[in-house]
Amino acid sequence: MNRRELGIGIGASLALPTLAQAQTLTTTRRDAQKPPAKYLIAVLHGYGSDGADMFTLVPSLEVYAPTAAFTVPNAPVRVDGGGYSWMSERERGLPPHQATEAAAKLNAFLDAELARLKLGPDKLILFGFSQGSNMSLNVGLRRATPPAAIIAFAGARLSPIGLRNDARKVPVLLAHGSLDDRLGPNDQANAIHAMSTIGITADAHIIPRLPHSINEQEIRLAGALLRKVTGA
Repeated sequence: MNRRELGIGIGASLALPTLAQAQTLTTTRRDAQKPPAKYLIAVLHGYGSDGADMFTLVPSLEVYAPTAAFTVPNAPVRVDGGGYSWMSERERGLPPHQATEAAAKLNAFLDAELARLKLGPDKLILFGFSQGSNMSLNVGLRRATPPAAIIAFAGARLSPIGLRNDARKVPVLLAHGSLDDRLGPNDQANAIHAMSTIGITADAHIIPRLPHSINEQEIRLAGALLRKVTGA
């Protein structure tokens, strides 16, 4: 996602982010509005984008989860033309469950960020867009300790192989636009079916007249889930 694709008006200040290097990934952090942090929200960008694009969403999200800290990393692989990818060119052509190198790098990063905040792995919330959504789903539903929630916008390429049965209680929000031409036509339905095999009933939405982007309606949907999960 680039700034033209955000589709929402961001009027809040982006002051005082913290840049850090963790497990080879550069990230931008935001402390919890009400410290100490009780949750960590990791916001994952799409292919060819970067953490700076996704960080513009943080002011709109943190009002729903004031006890959560945010980390918004750049993916590990640089791509031609600028931006980053979560997967190498080789792994991008594989079924999601076989992208083990990408999953290992993201898991190591998430574990380090949780440890920095002295939070357990069950206090992680994953928020992704496009390729970042695919990573959130495929990594989150295979972590040894499932995350507290997963929010996946404009990306739902999920492999059913290796999903953990103990992830069945994870609340999952899926949404994409009716005009989004970058998703496979059956991606969301296939993801819903894959999650149903381990007992997850995803909260899935198709947003009318929305292209490959995030809009205010999706932010409100995400906010409702964040408020419920974090108890804000």
